[in-house]
Amino acid sequence: MQIPRIDPKNAAGLADKIVGLGKEIVGTLAGNDRLTKAGQVQQDKGTERLKAIEAEVEAQTHKARAKSAEAAQKSAQNTKEKVNS
Repeated sequence: MQIPRIDPKNAAGLADKIVGLGKEIVGTLAGNDRLTKAGQVQQDKGTERLKAIEAEVEAQTHKARAKSAEAAQKSAQNTKEKVNS
């Protein structure tokens, strides 16, 4: 099975979470509700990006399993045809 490659644009989800947390902490300490909210929103954005990456990897895994099952099915069919010939 091939290890899936992650697009660097999607890896930005982790960066969004880290930067968002920083904004939220600074906003909370400074009493700036706007900055706190912006940090929370950025963290949510990062979470969604990470979920998208996870879903993409899961879909690739399912495709690989389906391809493997198809190859096994073809092999079994070829074996059956040879035995019945």
